[in-house]
Amino acid sequence: MNFYSTLSNMKCPSLNLGIIYLFPWAIYIILILLLLILPILSGTIGILLSDLCFNTIYLDPAFGGDPVLYQHFFWFFGHPEVYILIIPAFGILNQILSGITGNIIIYGNQSMVLAMSCISILGSFV
Repeated sequence: MNFYSTLSNMKCPSLNLGIIYLFPWAIYIILILLLLILPILSGTIGILLSDLCFNTIYLDPAFGGDPVLYQHFFWFFGHPEVYILIIPAFGILNQILSGITGNIIIYGNQSMVLAMSCISILGSFV
């Protein structure tokens, strides 16, 4: 939420989301991914700690638990985490390339935003 409030409050009033750099877009996309993915990690850690510390039977197959449940939960977190790590690199590269070339906006900005959004959505459903 810190990134969202900073990007929303500290940008120029004349800039709308159509003409800003890709790095703020990448941060917005990552914010949404993190809000959707981190509760899965919290639940996974909660189940694992309750099994280890309080002798619950979520992962114990002798009592009807699923021993592969932890692996499934961790996969639901781990696969989108890869995209959480790579999407800011796209925004940083755009910032570096626009600084080197002297252009304020690189052409294809909106299509790159769409590509990053689609990558994050499809990566979450795989």
